[in-house]
Amino acid sequence: MEPATDAGPSRSRRENLGALRDTFRGVTRANAGGQVLAGVTLLAIAIPEQLATSRLAGVPAYLAMIAFIAGTIAIVAFGSNPIMSVGADSTIAPLFAVVLVRLAPLSSTLYLELVAVCAVVTGLIIVGIGLIRLGWIADFLSLPIVTGFLGGIGVIIIVHQLPSALGVSAGGSSIFQRLSALTHVLGQVSGWSVALALGTLVVLSVGEKINGRLPWALAAILAATVLAATLNLAHHGVAQLGAVTAQLPTWRFGSLSAHEWSTVVTTSLTLVIVILSQSAATARTASDELGIATNMSRDFVGVGAANVLAGLLGAFPVDASPARTTVAALAGGRTKLVGLSAAALAIALSPLARFAHTIPLAALAGILFFIAARLIKIDQLRRIWRTSRFEFFLAIVAALGVIVIGVEPGIALAVALAILQQTWHTARPTMRELGRSPGTTSWEPLGPAGVTTQDHVLVVLFGDDLFFANAGVFRRELTALLAAKRDVRHLVFDAVAVSSIDFTGETTLAAVVGSLKKEGVNVVIARAQDDVARRLDESFDPTLASMARYDSVDAAVRAVAS
Repeated sequence: MEPATDAGPSRSRRENLGALRDTFRGVTRANAGGQVLAGVTLLAIAIPEQLATSRLAGVPAYLAMIAFIAGTIAIVAFGSNPIMSVGADSTIAPLFAVVLVRLAPLSSTLYLELVAVCAVVTGLIIVGIGLIRLGWIADFLSLPIVTGFLGGIGVIIIVHQLPSALGVSAGGSSIFQRLSALTHVLGQVSGWSVALALGTLVVLSVGEKINGRLPWALAAILAATVLAATLNLAHHGVAQLGAVTAQLPTWRFGSLSAHEWSTVVTTSLTLVIVILSQSAATARTASDELGIATNMSRDFVGVGAANVLAGLLGAFPVDASPARTTVAALAGGRTKLVGLSAAALAIALSPLARFAHTIPLAALAGILFFIAARLIKIDQLRRIWRTSRFEFFLAIVAALGVIVIGVEPGIALAVALAILQQTWHTARPTMRELGRSPGTTSWEPLGPAGVTTQDHVLVVLFGDDLFFANAGVFRRELTALLAAKRDVRHLVFDAVAVSSIDFTGETTLAAVVGSLKKEGVNVVIARAQDDVARRLDESFDPTLASMARYDSVDAAVRAVAS
């Protein structure tokens, strides 16, 4: 038996400290070269993506590379998944940028302090969630709601990048303000900027179909940069990235006001929900591809530590990247040497950052258009529409919430929709009449040919826990079934789907059983789970405590019918 001192958070801490020792697990002389090459491929994909994401985050480009290096080192040290890539991410960059820019201008000293503090606060929350094993929070938002929310983020990215793609200047704090500002500068659109943005987008789209593991983004950026320099496109309205320096990490923590701290904390809570969902999806997908087990709590500690380290180094919040992780897997990555190689090479190449100043912003916009398009999952929305109109409605409302009322209220709306959806399902469980399957002792819902019922016996199955939100449904549907069968003398309640009963549910059940007893109907219960059986034994109502219980539906029917 495992000692008590080895359970709970203390055990989690020891497991995560043990992660430091498995960095080179699985690395052999035979595969080391291939793992390093996979790391080179990962970095080739990451460089243009990180530079583009720095534009979304409103920070200097070199901070994106610090974020990538910090995120990679932390997930290698503390995470369990060997190839999960963590760094600056286009999904969360607009989330904190559109909120924190209200407190300070982009790239200002205060703004950089705010994003660094936001990264640390976000990371500490996620580390705590991992240590106390609350990874199930990541599953709270349903897939349709997440699809809609991410689709809304995709639209925000596209609108924010339209000025760079068109070669014009247009601001605004909301989507509608930006679009309105664009209408006033359409006469200044640069045809070369549009061509570079569309060309980059085409290269990425076609390249992905040819071979997704090749660094098409890097190739597109290099081609656009060479073309812009050769044709001197800076004089034709094509804006450039500007001076890029490889500065050392900076300690940015100062004194924030109460209002600034409040904004940072609420923004961090928003980021936590998105990061947990995306990190969980990334880790599970990578684990499935590699055929290994997933330790989600350890991976959350790794992602949380990545945010803390990024913030302490003066960067900004980071997230797990499904795209980069997939590239690492396609390149043959199987061990943590992949991330370690990518981080080491990124550090070695940092002196070359000064040559990035001529990169056209339109090309970076093309990369972000490509990323945004992958967030707007039209095929997924079609499948949701075919499966459930209600869930499709939730997806669209989540998307419109982010686009129309903003990211923070949008995520709040998405959470509210998730609660509404769960409450709707649990408050509307099904009450089914059961019959015996031919030639067996199994009882199943009526419908299939040959399923038979027992004279004077009604067998019902309630499809969820019995609690305050559905107790009325339980009583109404049971009353309707009994009204259709006037000759019932025995009721068998199959409780296999009921894992708990609250006070309202117990009170309702006691009233139903008492009422039926007065009418001469005997009520018994079958397949009650241990917690339910214990609740009935300790019930305030003696009728429930004395109600006969059976291990199977068939045994209950045979007992009452004999």
